[in-house]
Order: sequence, then C-alpha cells, then structure tokens
Amino acid sequence: MNALVDMLAARTGRERMLLAALVVLGLPALIYVAVLEPAWSARADALRARDEALALNAWVAARAAEAPALTPQVVRTAPAPIGSTGIEETLIAAQLRGDVSDLGLRENGVIELRFDSVTFTRLANWLSEEAPHWGYALGTFRILATDAPGKVSATLVLTP
Repeated sequence: MNALVDMLAARTGRERMLLAALVVLGLPALIYVAVLEPAWSARADALRARDEALALNAWVAARAAEAPALTPQVVRTAPAPIGSTGIEETLIAAQLRGDVSDLGLRENGVIELRFDSVTFTRLANWLSEEAPHWGYALGTFRILATDAPGKVSATLVLTP
C-alpha cells in the first residue's frame, strides 16, 4: 500500500486526476467489455437457438401429423389357409417332400410337420419364401442340429 501512496505522491495533481478518471471510467468499461457484454451476447445467442429449436420442433410435429394423411392406408388381410394339400404342394415345389417324416392334420385345422433330417438352408429358404402365403402362423417350432453337417431335425406346428 505504501508503494501506491509513494507512486501517487510522486505524480502531479493533473496526473493524479487522470489516473483517478482512468480507474473510475476505465475499470467499469473493462469489466463491461471483458465480462458483461460476452455473457449477454451468449445468452441472446442461446435464446435465439432455443427459439429456432422450438420452431423446428413445432414444424416437425406438424409434418408428422400430416404424414398419415399423405401415405395410403393399405389394409392387409391374412390369406385364407391353404390346407395340408397346399402345404404339401409347396414342399414338392421346394423339393422337400422327401424329407418330411410326418405331415399331419390336427383338430381346428392345425397342421404339424416333422422333418427328421433336412438341410437347414433349404428348410429356412422354404419357410421364408412360402410362409407368408399359407394363411397359417408358425405356432410352435423346434429345430435341433443333427450329427450330419448342415442337417437339422425340425418340428413345425402351423395354426390357421
């Protein structure tokens, strides 16, 4: 503190007045330029970005509300069950009929298929290609690997 008093004492009255004016006017200006103005600008930018985000959100919500009206509504109806004869025809077309160990019809139109040894890829391809057209749902299934490479035993229960 003494160094400050000594420095001021060494100055003329005019220099002391200029230093006082610098402290009184310059220090608040420095605080404004270094702290307040950047904070206010950042706040204004954040508010502007928030307003833009809210407007974008409202626009997206409006477009989402319009979307159902723009896309045609396709009503998908399940095909009528093709029966055990139709299933057998698809097996013959896929060259899997010889691999079928049992093809049985239960009550309520439920069909049970059993394969003791069938190539997995052929079975999977047949199921992928034909199953949507049967009119049956794959109720339960069990696929087990056999000792032969690429071969499985499978039991499928199809419900109308």
